[in-house]
Amino acid sequence: MRIGIASGTHCNQILAAVLRRTQVDAEIISSESTHRGYDIVLAVNDEPVPPGNEVRRYVTEPTPKVSEWTVVAARHLLPIAVERGIATPIAVPLPVEFPGSDLPSQSGVWVLQSEFQHQVIAKLRSAGIEVFLQDDRRVGIIVDAAASTSRVAPLRQAMAKEKVVIALSTNAAATDTIHHDTNGYLVNDLDEIVSSVQQIVEDESERSRLGFEARKSVASTNWSRVVRALLLEGRVGMPQLETFSHLPAITRWQQRLGHAHQWRSSHYNEHGYFELEDQRLQIGQLGELRQWALSNATSPRDQ
Repeated sequence: MRIGIASGTHCNQILAAVLRRTQVDAEIISSESTHRGYDIVLAVNDEPVPPGNEVRRYVTEPTPKVSEWTVVAARHLLPIAVERGIATPIAVPLPVEFPGSDLPSQSGVWVLQSEFQHQVIAKLRSAGIEVFLQDDRRVGIIVDAAASTSRVAPLRQAMAKEKVVIALSTNAAATDTIHHDTNGYLVNDLDEIVSSVQQIVEDESERSRLGFEARKSVASTNWSRVVRALLLEGRVGMPQLETFSHLPAITRWQQRLGHAHQWRSSHYNEHGYFELEDQRLQIGQLGELRQWALSNATSPRDQ
């Protein structure tokens, strides 16, 4: 397989991940290239690509106008991918670099750009809290006051540095990334942002705990996972419904259980058999994995 990788922000990381796969020839290409001999061209967001090749994209924010939303960096982007015509998009969290952490944890505050940025800064300064205009070594608390959605990258980059992120619970990018009171804070309004910042500024132990958990939570992904999803063929399922319904999970469960799915409606009798109409299956003759699958598929044994 021959793969072209669009030149851009993450092209070197993607190239390294692709080259770790066997039987793959890959290189970074420019949009001016006229070569059409690639099986697939990989790109991130709106990065330009040469025409005449199949394109698969990793989309990390809601703004790209392209249609190839093959893999997205957060679950809240899945419905948008479906709207762009991707029947089965995949969500893989955005990988981030892990610099050395700044210890002890810092109490400085930085407010990310949003529609409420200036309002939040004014409220914090009125409460006597020092606010920095940019991220520097004195910053240990990041505030994202976006009401509906923001970019995933700044949140995950801050968490990788063990900084505490405070965001609104209405922000879909934040709720995809943060578990309240575990690896950050999700709050209901701007006043709660101020009170949460005050609490964390005064409690170094809490800053350290949240920062540690934040770094750990964003360490579970890498560019190899992103590339694997981009190169995946024949995906089945309905991931666009996973946020709203358990039906896709049932569909995948049926596919994985295979022919044993019919035994879901069977009954376990006192002689060690599963009975389904005129069929009988002795569980003791099955392997351990199939026994486990059937025990989860059927109703419990009558007592």
